[in-house]
Amino acid sequence: MENQKVGWATVAFADYVKHGHDAEHLIAVIVSTWEAVDQAMRPVIGRGGVDALFHRSVDVTAASYPWMSAVLPDAQPVLALETLRNVLSKQEPAHFAAASDALLRQFHHLLANLIGLSLTKRLLRSVLDSLLESLAKKDI
Repeated sequence: MENQKVGWATVAFADYVKHGHDAEHLIAVIVSTWEAVDQAMRPVIGRGGVDALFHRSVDVTAASYPWMSAVLPDAQPVLALETLRNVLSKQEPAHFAAASDALLRQFHHLLANLIGLSLTKRLLRSVLDSLLESLAKKDI
């Protein structure tokens, strides 16, 4: 996942929200992105690794978006995607878009520190490309 693409995701989230597109669809795109991250990373760092990085990413993101701490049920380090969906749906679109971007950036940063930037880019490139494609579609 290249920094340019991550930056583009920020702009895409903000633009999507600014133009009043369906918040539920954006939440679905965000959750499906995390499902794709899980599928891409689990063979490399295992379920426990993905869960731990997600948990830490939520912890760090919650410093700026305190309501994000509700994503972690009982403080268990799991990729709680249905909980993520529910927590995002209770927020204003601009807030959940910004928090989702921060969460994705934090995960990318932690993963790059763990396995290196080059491998991180290779493993997550298709995930981010899919996210950007979903957001760029005119019919969403």
